[in-house]
Amino acid sequence: MTLQVEDLAGGVRRMTLNRLRAANALDSALHAALVAALAVTQEDATVRAVLLTGAGSRVFCAGADLREALGPDARSLRRAMLMRTLLAVLDCGKPVIAMLRGKAVGGGAMLALVADEIAMADGASLSMPEIGFGMPSPVGAAILAARGGRGITQALIQGGEVVSADRALATGLADAVQPPEALDDWALARAQRLGALSPHAYAANKTWMNASLRAALLQAAEAAAAAQAKEAAIAH
Repeated sequence: MTLQVEDLAGGVRRMTLNRLRAANALDSALHAALVAALAVTQEDATVRAVLLTGAGSRVFCAGADLREALGPDARSLRRAMLMRTLLAVLDCGKPVIAMLRGKAVGGGAMLALVADEIAMADGASLSMPEIGFGMPSPVGAAILAARGGRGITQALIQGGEVVSADRALATGLADAVQPPEALDDWALARAQRLGALSPHAYAANKTWMNASLRAALLQAAEAAAAAQAKEAAIAH
């Protein structure tokens, strides 16, 4: 099971990226499972909030599963799958809290950063190393610019830096940092608190708060496709 779904106390549904041997990397099956689970959750009135986490303690999500055979257009397919998943999180009207232990890398960091809030364990980190592989990352840049501003976007996107939990908290990327042994209880309590609020008001506020980011993501995806096409033309 690539995605483990469990219902916890207080109307909280926990979704766990469950590909431990693959560092919880995002393959086509996991993308599809996430999108489907969020759609079901959106329509389930008994679910008031979502906790999104990764199996194990070393990696939240390593980003795209580059070992998955997707054919000659793999890069475009991976971008399309990631976009569907990111938009599914943004469009879920219920509170979504990402709970991070260990590393969140590339698309895994983007997935965490589109959640409503991020709770990180001491020792967890965020990174977007795409520039080190010669790959533009306008989607990641759009998310970071909306959440943390230009300085931290420069560090992650252009500098390829690894951002610690404490730095993420200081720059607004994270909402809380907890000792590993306290993270589960803290995140569950926070999800229960947000879930106890008016569902209609929360969903309406979330739609408005995410409107500019949603538009920026769609524009960034187009920019990424254009950059890929230009790269291919130069190569030929």
